[in-house]
Formats: sequence, C-alpha cells, structure tokens
Amino acid sequence: MTCQKTFPNRGDQMYKRFRGLYLQLFVLLALGLGACQTPQPATSTTAAKEDPIEFIILQLNDVYEIAPLEGGKFGGLARVATLKKQLLRENPNTIAVLSGDFLSPSFIGTLRMDDGDRIAGLQMVETLNAMGMDYVTFGNHEFDLSNVEVLKKRIDQSDFRFVCANAKLVENGMTKSFSQKGAAVPDYVIHEIRNAGGDLMKLAITGLVLPFAKQDYVEYLPVEETFRKVSAEMEEVADVSVALTHLAARDDIALAKAVPGFPLFMGGHEHVNMSFYIENTVITKADANAKTAYVHRGTYYPSTGQVSLRSSLITIDDKLAEDPATKVVVDKWLGAVDDIAQNMGFNPARELMVAEQTLICTEALIRSQPTNYGGLTTRAFEAVWPDADVYLLNSGSMRLDDNLEGTVTEYDVLRTYPFGGPIVKMELHGEEMGKLLKTGLFLNKGEGGYFQTLYVQPAGQTFTVKGETIDPGKTYSVVLPQFVAEGKEANLEFLADHKFETQKTFNTADGKTVNNDMRNIVIYFMDKIGRF
Repeated sequence: MTCQKTFPNRGDQMYKRFRGLYLQLFVLLALGLGACQTPQPATSTTAAKEDPIEFIILQLNDVYEIAPLEGGKFGGLARVATLKKQLLRENPNTIAVLSGDFLSPSFIGTLRMDDGDRIAGLQMVETLNAMGMDYVTFGNHEFDLSNVEVLKKRIDQSDFRFVCANAKLVENGMTKSFSQKGAAVPDYVIHEIRNAGGDLMKLAITGLVLPFAKQDYVEYLPVEETFRKVSAEMEEVADVSVALTHLAARDDIALAKAVPGFPLFMGGHEHVNMSFYIENTVITKADANAKTAYVHRGTYYPSTGQVSLRSSLITIDDKLAEDPATKVVVDKWLGAVDDIAQNMGFNPARELMVAEQTLICTEALIRSQPTNYGGLTTRAFEAVWPDADVYLLNSGSMRLDDNLEGTVTEYDVLRTYPFGGPIVKMELHGEEMGKLLKTGLFLNKGEGGYFQTLYVQPAGQTFTVKGETIDPGKTYSVVLPQFVAEGKEANLEFLADHKFETQKTFNTADGKTVNNDMRNIVIYFMDKIGRF
C-alpha cells in the first residue's frame, strides 16, 4: 500500500515554518501491516554537496511494566535500553521519548516501601533513568497520583525532562507550570543536533495530554488553542518541530487537520500500534508496555531546510538482549515486589493458564462494553460463591489497561487487580435490581462504575436475569465487590443502605480453600480452567 502527498508551498502564517521546504515521510510498519510514503523530492545541488544532519528518535508510550511480559517474551525496559544503545552506535544523535502514562497504574505502584511510602511510580522513574530516557510528557494516568507532593517528588527524581503545554499545576489558588528540579516544566524544549561539520539543527518538542484525570491540583488548557499558540512560538526558534501527544486517536487526527504542518505526532493513550497520515502529519503509536517501539530516522539539510523521516515499528521481544545496567534496576524492583507479594501470600511467577484468546482489559473497552476478561472474572465469582442470580464487577477494579495473551501468571492477575478486595452477597428487590443495572450499565458507561456482568441481558428499558425479565416483586441475590456494595462507586451510593453477607474464605466444590479477595478468586479460577 502506498500513498503520495505533495507538501504545500504557501506563504501564509500557517506554513511559515516550512516555506521553501519539502517534506518526505516514510512510514514502514515492520510487522508487515503496510507502508505509506511520499516520493523523493528533487534535491538541490547545494543540498547534495552538503553534509546533512542525521538524527534518530526512539518512541515509547503507555509503559506500566518494567519487566518483560507474556512469560518473558515481549517488552521489558532493559531490552529497550539495548535498542537505544544500538541506535546510539548507529548515530550519536539519538534521543528516547515517552508519550505519557508510566507512573500509574501498576501493581508495584500500589505497594509500600520499607519507610511506609507507596512506591507510586518510583520503580518506573529509576528504570527509565537507567535506560536513558530523554523526554516525556504527561499521560492521564500520571494524574492518578492523588497526592500532588508524590507527583512532584517523582518529577524531581527523574533525570529525563518533562515537557507539556496544556497540563498546569493549581496551587494556592494559582495556575502555573509544574516544576522539575527548580525549573518550570516547559511548553516545549529545544534539542540541538549537530553534524560532523558543526552545522546546527534545532528540534522543538512539545507535549499535550487529554483532560481525563480530574484532580484538584491540575488544570487542563484547551488542547487545540494551546497547540496553536505553542506551535507559533516554536516555528520562530526551531528548524523542525514534533509533538508528544497523549490524546485519543480521533483527537490526534482532528488536531493534525486543525493545525497542519507538523511532520510528526508521537502519540499515546491507545495501547495497540497504529499510524495515520493526515495532511502532512504522520501520527504513530506503539504498543503499550514496550511490546513495540517506533524508531524515527531523520535527515535534515541545513541550507534548504529539507527534512525527511523514515519511521519503523520495532518489536521488543526476547531476540533483544537485556541491557545489564538497566536489568540491575529492574531486578532490584522485581525482587522487592516478589518479597512483598510473597508476604501477601502470592507467587508472582507461577503460571496459571494459557489465554488462547486475547483477554481484553484496555480501559477504553472494559469501561464501556462487556469483555471476555470481565466475563472470566464474574465466572470466577460464581465458582467460589455459586447459586446467586447475578454476578457484577465494577470495571474500575481492573487496572491493567492492557490485554493478556499466551501464558498468564499470578503477577498478571495482581497487576489487573492491584487493589484487590473481597466480594459480598446482597439481596435486592426487583425494582432496586433494575436501578442497580441501569446505573452500572447505562449511567456509568465509560467510567469505572460500568459493570461486567454474568446472567444479565438488556431487554428494552429493563433487563433479563437468567433469561427472565426482572420482576419488581421478586427478590434477587447479587454477588459483587464489597467496595461497590458499600456505596463507594459513582452513582451507586444508594447501595450503602442495604445489608450484605460476607465471608473470609470459600470452600470450593473441588476441595480448595480460597481467601475472599478478588485476586485470590481469579487466580484460583484460572488455575482451575487451565485454558481460556
């Protein structure tokens, strides 16, 4: 698959940054998904004789795990460190960037260190420092950290630079930039790159994040308006400008159309690799948890301003060796987590089952529609507490924000349900059951209070339970997380007025004793079924 684009030659302000320039963009998808390229522009005699400036950008996005996943086959930041070192040997003008979402969520982040403080992303900061990350922007999950002082501390502990134009700190009633080691987190940075002859290229990098996580300490400036303003500032001082965009794909596309001229958006938020060619902008997103990475190789001709980019999607798997220095940091944290998890009664490395179908748990899907991983979980509830009419799970309990394939371990379950918690049984009249289901399946759609269910189906304005329409005069039994039963989930506060039944352990039909924590329950069930 090929497509051709001609870069516009306009004199208006929108294209001022690129007047007299040509742009060549190659997007090569290394997994065989296709390619999009523009034809080679004619090269001037001066450009042909001069020494161009070559540079490489290594792009990651949405990384929550420091170690390899899927039984050690894919991902791992020590492998990314090896890739960066390979690229540095190819070209010293290599930088690594991360387009948001890395401090949260993760099972490791929920644990507490010896001093009692939550780890809260420190494992990511130390590992990214070791692997040589250069620039990051905020993702929405960075603002999962409810304590702003913890977020400030993690920013200051980072050797890599934060950059973001539209997320600002609210403090003492005033809005200002976040700070890093005493300096304001900038709207954009200028990274200077030189060739052997000393010619200089100024690469501007900005960052944007979608207004998703609502914390009192953060204010989101309008994305498009802010980007226009920063774009105009960048074009006055930079030779080439790129953006780290932690936005939904549809918003990336809309922004590229609204503010054309940027050659490259290195995006995040979605967790599967994708690329788009919009006007004169290529938008790239790698797979979450460093299962893949984008490598952008650029060539810039100082005399003409001509720039070309060739972008390749690289699989991060066990064919890449682990960088020893980075692996030391990873192993330190994994050892600490293993000790903590084992003290909690878990064996993180134990293999439970083989997922023959991908277990879907990305936040966008798990909070808006039934998924097989949600269904597996409600079936696990039934396996330990049978004979209820309905089984419910609030999707916000599932914090993996990723999918599972192949071998599934206890650690995979722990990172899916980092907060755990018991399940309980309630009795509700039919009218209340209808209210519960309408709230969880309709009103809370898109939020953490959206339900994954077993034995429930919509039926017009009501629902069926085990194939029969809800009877307002009938009493129904429902098994659900205690967190929800206590009325702590959004729009479900009315449940706090109802009593529930609980128990510390379950004695299963096959003779097992299972602790009443959803992590233990899912681990038991996966081990029981072996394949899914």
